[in-house]
Amino acid sequence: MVHTAVRSLAAGAAVALVVSALACSRPQPGPESGGAEAITAHGTAAVEWGRDLPAALSRARSEGKPVVVNFYADWCVWCKRLDSTTLRDAQVASLLRDRVVAVSLDVDGDGRDLSARYGVEGLPTILVLDADGREIGRIPGYMPPTGFLERIQELIGPATRV
Repeated sequence: MVHTAVRSLAAGAAVALVVSALACSRPQPGPESGGAEAITAHGTAAVEWGRDLPAALSRARSEGKPVVVNFYADWCVWCKRLDSTTLRDAQVASLLRDRVVAVSLDVDGDGRDLSARYGVEGLPTILVLDADGREIGRIPGYMPPTGFLERIQELIGPATRV
């Protein structure tokens, strides 16, 4: 009886591991699949990503900005693609630098508890939070720069001029 329960538990854990790996490694639209272009003519740029969500929320309150949280894992192929293409696209990087407080959290490290709190089920996942930590919206999975830019702009709203 105990032996059967242990085997069932082990089988369940193995299935969960395979499903997680497949979710992160499933093909996404890109130039090689006939989907939207992954690289644009916008050039590349970098964003300074924080590693501390409470500090980012405090900064967001003082600056009147939303927070963008990039949940990733070092083993996630699509996380690396998002980082090397979309998040380095010059227009995406400019918007992130100017309009949000950016935080990047490793779900296998400091971001483990927060990924559970926000119900992150697959990687990569981008969350947009208000300055109080409430979710405004999310982008699950890889998205090329142009689509990503449009979706982030929808989530954070129009730029305000002072």
